[in-house]
Amino acid sequence: MRIYLTTEGTYPYVLGGVSTWTDMLVRRLQHHYFEVGAVVDNPFHRLAFSSPENVRIHPIPLWGLELPEEFQRQPGAWRRSWRTSSRLVHSEFVPSWQRFLDAITTANADTGDLADALRAIAHFAENYDLRKALSHAGTWDELASRLHGNPIHARSGLAPTMLFARTLYRYLMPLAVPTSPCDIAHTTAAGLCALPAIMSKYRYGAPLVLTEHGVYLRERLLALSHEPIGTKLLFTNFYRAVVELCYQEANVVAPVCAYNATWEQVLGVAPERIRVIHNGVEAETHVPVREPSGPPTIGFVGRIDPLKDVVTLIRAFARLRGRRPDARLRLWGPATSEEYLLHCRSISAQLGVTDAVTFEGPTTVPARAYAACHVVVLSSISEAFPYTVIEAMLAARPVVATAVGGVSEAVGEADCAGTGLLVEPGNPGAMAHAVDAVLGASVSERAKVGRRLRQRALGMFTAERFAGRYDALYRELAGDQETEPAVAEPRPAHELARLAS
Repeated sequence: MRIYLTTEGTYPYVLGGVSTWTDMLVRRLQHHYFEVGAVVDNPFHRLAFSSPENVRIHPIPLWGLELPEEFQRQPGAWRRSWRTSSRLVHSEFVPSWQRFLDAITTANADTGDLADALRAIAHFAENYDLRKALSHAGTWDELASRLHGNPIHARSGLAPTMLFARTLYRYLMPLAVPTSPCDIAHTTAAGLCALPAIMSKYRYGAPLVLTEHGVYLRERLLALSHEPIGTKLLFTNFYRAVVELCYQEANVVAPVCAYNATWEQVLGVAPERIRVIHNGVEAETHVPVREPSGPPTIGFVGRIDPLKDVVTLIRAFARLRGRRPDARLRLWGPATSEEYLLHCRSISAQLGVTDAVTFEGPTTVPARAYAACHVVVLSSISEAFPYTVIEAMLAARPVVATAVGGVSEAVGEADCAGTGLLVEPGNPGAMAHAVDAVLGASVSERAKVGRRLRQRALGMFTAERFAGRYDALYRELAGDQETEPAVAEPRPAHELARLAS
């Protein structure tokens, strides 16, 4: 079966949970052929993953170039540019552009209008030069008049409007990317990378699967929270429109945890279209080993990043050390910014625990990190369904984690010495108390908790179970076809609306 899979800022260029998920999916389902449309910020990333033989990568960089032809070989590109005249832009592009602007600048706009507009823009990009159309004076006039005529957006000023216009060209670039015929279109986020997957559904009638790791709209709103009001309003509307369109077009929404499913229902996805498929881990790479000898050791495996709230973890450790002066905190993982890493080191120094806190850097063998700890801790303020937790569970280590995202679904109701293993985020006192309870328990009690967590993970969160559920979903949506996919020709424009219904 041929799967068109789209990613955004992750596989195969960037390490992280979504990339791990993607790599496991394509390797476990080697009887399917995957074409990966990888949306990335610039064209100069190096591969972080080697792709198996059943995978072909199509990079879709948004910045650092001017034309899609610079990274996608498109026959006849010079012809599209040559025949994109000013008159043609007015007649063939501007009407679609007007509908698109109405959909992203109007509160509670009809997602059907946005779908029609994007279909038309994508069809235009197949035959003409999208860059010429978006840089045309008539296109700019339409955007400026829409924004200046709106009492909310009129306050934005010229600078945010120009930034928005330039960014829109970049964000719409995935529409100009040619896609091959496929049996299933699958997007790993309800964001920009969903656009080419949606176009595959329109062009070839392929069922669309959406896997949400984090809730895209929530994450975008958090990222925009510190932006000027004008910028915030413009991009919030754009992201909302794209997310709602993706939810509307997805035949199945497959969040990685039930926590995400509650958000999706609030945002309008019918419950019958939602199927939770939890992440899985290769069980054979995480086997139980005896506790290490030596001082009590708390381990953290993950990015040194504000979302992981490493500062709260260090504060919790400082409180714990008052009761257990021989305790150690070891942190494995890359720093997403030097500034945050320095901040974490500074907090350690202020609290007088630098002699007991070590930043180990990235690890390619996390099983060794879990084996070196008595308890594994996750202090995040936001998560989906983190690999750290289920890896530690398979390693039979007690886990103290913040009750965010799908963490409670992973851990269940496990406790240690009568203390729950889940704590509220941002509370160093609660975290210190829970970790102290685990370290204060007997070796046999910790081992009992570890065995219980491992059995839960083996029953629910293995790579085999994860891949099997996606394989079954693909076959169901494709009609359980066993034959090679037919090489379909792109549908004529007048058929696209029917296919989307």
